[in-house]
Amino acid sequence: MPFQAEEHARIVSVERLRPGDHAFASYADEESRWATIGSYAHAGISRGERVLLFADPALPDTTVLEHLEAYGPPVGFSVRRGQLKLLTMDRMWQPRLLSVERQMAGLRREVEEALDDGYARVRSAIDMAWVAAFGADIEQVLWREREGCHYLFDDARYTEICTYDETRFSDEVLDRASAGHPTALLERPGSLLAAPLTEAGDDTYGLRLIGEADLSTRERFDAALRRVAASPAPRLVLDLTELTFLDVYCARAVLRLAAAAHGRHVVVRGGGIHTHTFLLLGALDIPQLTVEGE
Repeated sequence: MPFQAEEHARIVSVERLRPGDHAFASYADEESRWATIGSYAHAGISRGERVLLFADPALPDTTVLEHLEAYGPPVGFSVRRGQLKLLTMDRMWQPRLLSVERQMAGLRREVEEALDDGYARVRSAIDMAWVAAFGADIEQVLWREREGCHYLFDDARYTEICTYDETRFSDEVLDRASAGHPTALLERPGSLLAAPLTEAGDDTYGLRLIGEADLSTRERFDAALRRVAASPAPRLVLDLTELTFLDVYCARAVLRLAAAAHGRHVVVRGGGIHTHTFLLLGALDIPQLTVEGE
């Protein structure tokens, strides 16, 4: 990805987005583009939210629907009942001239209409291909991303992801766009990211793992554990609270790391089923290990 993930305020998988989030995503190929949008849209539909999809204006609706259905169940019924709306960004300001302020006002109208229709929450996915398609001023767009649109998210009823094609925007624009969002998404669903813990210091070294830990990400997972094990710090922390999936192999690898950390304190943070998995696999038999979680 074009930005340094470790420096971003909050990085999550698309499944971990919260109501009211405003998130940056980038893609370098069609698979990552539609895997993110598809997962996001289908999650909103399954939760009973209204989903607004602003796809690349060059794509016909039939193509957009084909891509969505490649990553989930058919969506025709959701379109017919008005839960899923396929829109183009110019509808947010027409019939007047393009402006970022009118774009935001149009989005706000869509949110209010959805609430009036009985939806408790609204989510939108915006492919930023609209910027070039409609001749928007990139500086105004970046201002909108950074500060101009904050009021849209105040009541946590509206969630938005802005997806940027890495081949259409310069690295500078991508970096500035990423920095303008409070949240960034992993490159694609099912991936894994290891980021340093902010609490690390002379006596603590730790990583937080975000995404999924399974066969497809095992090499990256093992590399993260080696980084932790190689640290000379007396306290090692592995934060797994942002994992959406942890398989048994990876859970056992964590316990092996803890068992080999003689003379040091290992803290593993998890939640729900992950914590339960560690306990079932014998975490209580490792005296230098503390498992924190529910």
